[in-house]
Amino acid sequence: MSMQIIDPHVHFFNLAEGQYSWLQGENPPAWPNLKKIKKPTSAEQLVKSIDFELAGIVHIEAGFDNQSPINELNWLSSHLKNLPFKAVSYNQIDAPTEQFKSALNAQAHSSLCGIRDITEGTDAKRLLSANSFKNLAVLSNNQLHFEAQFNIENSDITKQVAYYAKQLPQLQIIINHTGLPSDLATWQQGVELLAQHNNIAIKFSGFELLHFTKQQQVTCFNFLLNHFGEQRVIFASNFPVCQINTSYNNLWHSYKSMCLNNNIWHNLSYANAKHYYQV
Repeated sequence: MSMQIIDPHVHFFNLAEGQYSWLQGENPPAWPNLKKIKKPTSAEQLVKSIDFELAGIVHIEAGFDNQSPINELNWLSSHLKNLPFKAVSYNQIDAPTEQFKSALNAQAHSSLCGIRDITEGTDAKRLLSANSFKNLAVLSNNQLHFEAQFNIENSDITKQVAYYAKQLPQLQIIINHTGLPSDLATWQQGVELLAQHNNIAIKFSGFELLHFTKQQQVTCFNFLLNHFGEQRVIFASNFPVCQINTSYNNLWHSYKSMCLNNNIWHNLSYANAKHYYQV
């Protein structure tokens, strides 16, 4: 049995030097256990907090400095000296294409593997912009993937993302946080559409922010596995936000308990993240 894992969705906060206005501003999220989330955690502390061997991570942009995202990438290089990592940075997906290209050039970094621009709720309409298609083509041409964070139940957006996947077959799209399900039946319809495209993968994560029972989470997991298959579903933690509900260690053990055999566990906890992110 493999005891190594790669966590493809981690946030580290440098609260002294970074901005994190969404977390430290006047209107922080109304989450329980916010003190645990705002508490700076080192990579060494994270490694020691888990029974499995944390063999690598993917750091997802956390708002360190969205005006100059290279600052977060440079900080990560100094902070994560002893842990293999790749980084997903921020760029405005619907920006004018020359602006998008210029920003991408400014954040050139050896750890950079993709871009995320959160498009949840009403922000999702930005994915309908003609600029978004052009900028996704830029990512594809630069062999960078797109971390898509949107509500799969928004059928118009889901159809658009599926269209982008079809038109840009070399673009890797990785959906964050299980596609943020709330209504299971509608979510399942969106999953069925997206799973038809081999260049779309999905992370199983984010349930600390969703109002799903354990059984509903298992239902989501089995549905994803049946449609995306063992090669395109990836376990991820969303650390430190996962601590709203549970410890980092307990979360990974709960993931393992969902797997019917060691091969599924190995793929979803290690091999798939290794493949998609090249950690």
